Amino acid sequence: MRLALALISFFGVFTLSACTTDAAPASSGPATITMTRTVCFGFCPAYTVTITSDGQVTYVGSSFVNVTGEQHASISPEAVQGLLRGFDAAQFESLNDAYRTNVTDLPTYTIVLERNGRRKTVVDYGGLGAGMPQAVRDLQTEIDRIAGTSRWILRDGQPVQTPPEH
Repeated sequence: MRLALALISFFGVFTLSACTTDAAPASSGPATITMTRTVCFGFCPAYTVTITSDGQVTYVGSSFVNVTGEQHASISPEAVQGLLRGFDAAQFESLNDAYRTNVTDLPTYTIVLERNGRRKTVVDYGGLGAGMPQAVRDLQTEIDRIAGTSRWILRDGQPVQTPPEH
């Protein structure tokens, strides 16, 4: 009887430890989030923003943005961890690789998440109409908010309507 209780206790603790290890947040460890937005038939801003888990932000603006070229900023690692929790809540790694609707002249939004030795890309080309979860659009908005891209994209608080001079 004692042996049975000891084994039950051992396996109970072992199982609990295994669950605790497996349940560790996927947001721990180094991570890189990259979002790219492309032009559309109108004046959609085209840029790429990359956020690393240590809070480094790199922005590269190309068209219909206030600032073209590369810019750098820093944000708190805690803000990045919050963003990564949003990826986890959206079950980002289990989403389709692309959500495309059958129309033309829309911007393409691409999000790439790299962490834990894995890379997941989700492409949004009118994705809500193609069954893409709203959570992906929410992530796009949150990436811009956390990175503070509006400081480089907007001119006087408004979208840029003409291509910048080169």
